[in-house]
Amino acid sequence: MSFDWAGLEQAVQDQLTGFVRRMRAEHPYDRLYAAAVHAFHAETGSVIAWPLVGVAGERAVASAAGDRCTPGELRWSPADWPWQLDPGPAEDAWAARLEEAATADGGRRWEPVHARYLRTVVKACRAARRELLAEGTVGREFLVVAMDEARELVPRTLTPAQVRRHFPELDAEYRETARLAALPVGRRTRELIALVEAPPGSAALGREQATALLRAVGADAVPQVVERLAHARVKWPWAKLLAELRVSTEAVTGTLARVAADRRADGADRAWAARALSRLGRTDLLLALADRLPEEVTAQGLAAPYTAFRDVGAHAPLDYRPLEQALDTRPGLHAAVLDAFRPGRSLCETGPAEADAALDGLNSRWPAVRCHALLILEGVRLSRARRERFTAGLTRLCHEDPDAIVREVAAGVARRTGR
Repeated sequence: MSFDWAGLEQAVQDQLTGFVRRMRAEHPYDRLYAAAVHAFHAETGSVIAWPLVGVAGERAVASAAGDRCTPGELRWSPADWPWQLDPGPAEDAWAARLEEAATADGGRRWEPVHARYLRTVVKACRAARRELLAEGTVGREFLVVAMDEARELVPRTLTPAQVRRHFPELDAEYRETARLAALPVGRRTRELIALVEAPPGSAALGREQATALLRAVGADAVPQVVERLAHARVKWPWAKLLAELRVSTEAVTGTLARVAADRRADGADRAWAARALSRLGRTDLLLALADRLPEEVTAQGLAAPYTAFRDVGAHAPLDYRPLEQALDTRPGLHAAVLDAFRPGRSLCETGPAEADAALDGLNSRWPAVRCHALLILEGVRLSRARRERFTAGLTRLCHEDPDAIVREVAAGVARRTGR
């Protein structure tokens, strides 16, 4: 389906310029220095919400800081600015049309549509600043910036000189990232591993950023990460990273199995090694170690590919068969696995592409799988046929499931979804 991208850009631009003009009129003695589009929210395969618009003035931000922090700490924290504009009916209508365009093809176009939406917001920010400057509402020092949580949109909205002046920490990150990208892959991996273990605040890139860059290196990083796992004092970050890289070699799984089996190792190290084995498809190795592991660790390992842990890095498509086969072999682990899937737990995100696998899970012989499938399907945008199938399965599980916990979970899903 076609979508009016020019209209969307104009809507964002008009919202920005209109709110800045209003704040200028209402606060003539404050020095406005920025407007920001922020509080972006999207859920892969479904929701794309309209963001907030904030405007900042020197006096207003200083007043908001009060005694709890300095104005400098709030200067580029738009969520803490006192002047905010929520989306109105027109903006909500745009968001609904955008969602419809993103999900019309069974969710397969969601990623490119969402990416173009972000590009459109960036263009609107630039156009809004040009318009406000041209009419004299603000001075040249005034910025209009798109500020997502990771701040990836900031350098796309501003000039390099503006980034250097107002966001020096981001400029340092970009320069360090560019330097690392130019290195041969082996040396880049070594330096990134060192950054992961560096004291907080001691380098331009923090632990999470360095870990993300190691994930981007991919399979070439695996040998050095395996070596680090074997020798590191704190092992769990490396076990977790190996799962996220999703390269299952004998060296990888063998080292993970040794960490999981080591009764002298820290509990977190053993638990993450168990999770990594399961996420890499080696539940056979995990079950072989079950008699040497605490039951909770084994159960958490089996549950790992179905939790939010799956959502970072590379992962296999949703498939309940390995879990069902493991529970067939070790039925005593079922209660602990079910506990990992109760409402309120952090379960994996899924979308229309995995809907059929989740719908099949409603018929699983294991209550834990039926509960998991119910909970992840609750937020998925389904086609009419799949929606009818989900409603039929939900109704059956509410009234006929032999397991009381499944009936309780199904009733909660039915209540929240209005089915």
